[in-house]
Amino acid sequence: GESTDSNIKLARYYWKVRGKAEKTKVISRIWGYHGVTLAAMCATGIPAYWQMFEPRIPGFSHIPTPYPYRYDAPAGSETQGIAAADELEKQILKEGPDTVAMFLAEPVQGAGGVIVPQDDYFPRIREICDQYDVLLVADEVITGFGRTGKMFGLEHWNVQPDLIQFAKAITSGYFPLGGIGVSDEIAAVMNDSGSPWMHAYTYSSHPVGCAVALAMLDIIEQEDFVGQAAQKGKRLLVKLKEALSDHPNVGDVRGLGMMCAVEYVQNRETREPFDAKENIGAKIQAEAVSRGMFSRVRGDVYCIAPPIVTEESTIDEIAEILAASTQVVLG
Repeated sequence: GESTDSNIKLARYYWKVRGKAEKTKVISRIWGYHGVTLAAMCATGIPAYWQMFEPRIPGFSHIPTPYPYRYDAPAGSETQGIAAADELEKQILKEGPDTVAMFLAEPVQGAGGVIVPQDDYFPRIREICDQYDVLLVADEVITGFGRTGKMFGLEHWNVQPDLIQFAKAITSGYFPLGGIGVSDEIAAVMNDSGSPWMHAYTYSSHPVGCAVALAMLDIIEQEDFVGQAAQKGKRLLVKLKEALSDHPNVGDVRGLGMMCAVEYVQNRETREPFDAKENIGAKIQAEAVSRGMFSRVRGDVYCIAPPIVTEESTIDEIAEILAASTQVVLG
């Protein structure tokens, strides 16, 4: 959340220095998760995080996720990915290009159900942001530092963001640390402004956190976390597909690197979901826990993101336990 808020404030400051102070709005995506501090919560596209704390801050809006399994492209669309990306252009035009500061997106939506975009989605997003003078902000809190099989998630599509935000893996969770990265152009504008950026937190630049992060970066490089995630992630996805893709209630098995998900449906032909009252995801979760495996679910989507150092035998066991749990709940 702190990294998200930092980028929102940075985007506002950048456009103010550029003489475009009216560019303050933030567009993000349905099912996107960006934290729960006040501004970050408004960018998060999961309504359950809003309800206790509304009204939300004005100036935040959400577009549909690319969601290859569920996004229905309009008739005549070039591709599903291009159509999903063009949702951003529609929203920019609706809000007014002169009022939109930034578009915030996870390369792979994690908490929203491990939604891996189409290969042509982010290249088109980059084009739209350039066309309308909107900053592209990559939320790499989950995807950064190797998890997807690249150092940063957007590298899969050769897309360069204007800003990034990170946390979690930079210290492997052993110490709380988050941060942002800025492009050379944005850094130059800030440096040339002649004023200090009046933003910080109580524990900004904490020396212990920074020391842990530096040590972790050494480990990521020395132990080839990027290569490990790519290789093990392929194995995990293959094993999950072998174990579950033929089940009549498994609609989709998807993933990128060490991020995978299995989506359960009432009818795989129509993609009809189960009635929420049936709590299928929660029941499968409970069965998996009884067999020694805990992960997270988003409704009836079972999400899997094991540590990059996970042994291959454990990866195989993950698929076996989930298949057994599925069999108990759904037959």
